[in-house]
Amino acid sequence: MVQFAYNAGNLPTTPQRKTEMDRAKKTKTKATLRNSRATIIDVAEQAGVHWSTVSRALNPAKRHLISSEMIERISACVEELGYRQNAMASALRTQKTRTIGVIVSNLGDPIHPPIVRAIEDRFGEIGYVAFVGNTDNDSEREAALIDRFISQGVDGLIVATFKLKDPLVDKCLQAGVPTVAVFRDPERPEIPSVRVDDAKAMAQAVRHLAALGHRRIAHVGGPQNVSTGRNRYRGFRRAHLAAFGAGNAVLATFGNAFTVDDGRTACDQLLDQHPTITAIVAGNDMLAIGCLSAFHQRGVACPGDISLIGMNDMLFMDAVNPPLTTMRTPSRELGLQAANFLIDLIDGKTIEKGKRVLPSDLIVRSSSRTIG
Repeated sequence: MVQFAYNAGNLPTTPQRKTEMDRAKKTKTKATLRNSRATIIDVAEQAGVHWSTVSRALNPAKRHLISSEMIERISACVEELGYRQNAMASALRTQKTRTIGVIVSNLGDPIHPPIVRAIEDRFGEIGYVAFVGNTDNDSEREAALIDRFISQGVDGLIVATFKLKDPLVDKCLQAGVPTVAVFRDPERPEIPSVRVDDAKAMAQAVRHLAALGHRRIAHVGGPQNVSTGRNRYRGFRRAHLAAFGAGNAVLATFGNAFTVDDGRTACDQLLDQHPTITAIVAGNDMLAIGCLSAFHQRGVACPGDISLIGMNDMLFMDAVNPPLTTMRTPSRELGLQAANFLIDLIDGKTIEKGKRVLPSDLIVRSSSRTIG
């Protein structure tokens, strides 16, 4: 008997057999790509388009250049192949990491999260990731964060911690990293900035208290080496002199930082030296909360004995006892405009008017009232 041995793979290929083989090959290819690492070329071949079209579909800033149907087709292929963009390869190709650094002084201060959120949202629209660093008002930590962000190759920085005459500004400029100041302004012409009109806000607060009949109005201010602290005190002092003249002394104490503890300490010092004051304008809401704490410990009624005004209108200032009269800071708008400034700088555009000043609004609540 003659025996024949054969290999099924050598059998004649029928149309049905060819379809099954192609399907198996395609499935094997996808599995291989998933187990290794699919590339943008693989996605392009799968979608039947040029790789540059895939690149546009994956870039939020250029997605508008292709049709929604094409985006859906490419997205399906991306999902099917398990493609993940290689950030390092993209950075080598475009010379951009699509990351930015954001530095704030105190994430525990409720004024900062809305600013950061607006920055993240705006950069998220164009496919960027924002890394956030918190300094806790520590200059060494601030310098270390700036060094770290620069060494990691961020495309730009938004800094809410610059002091007046800050040497860290020079570090950013020398590194050639596009940099924008927000909330605090180092007052350097090379650095675009977005801030509130701090002086005008304090002047409005003084006028409000004067209209209520107060004449012994004092200021609990923040540190004078940052624009917010200095400008708010200047605004208070000018409005006080305009309302009452040089014969009515300008009374002020200052904290080392814009914190509750510093507000309590500064308020205690103020009340020890000038027990007859009838109103306080605080440099921010955290300082104002510190003043309320000092009032409570001393048995001072607010607003019965002393009226109080803060600055920023942080979250829950309407829920403290008494609800705080304050100047509202447009936090989200600060973050949004700072982000737009930085996007322009990253794109190589020239900013004609690099100093933007936003208004604040007086929010009247129960902590201020007519003097009895």
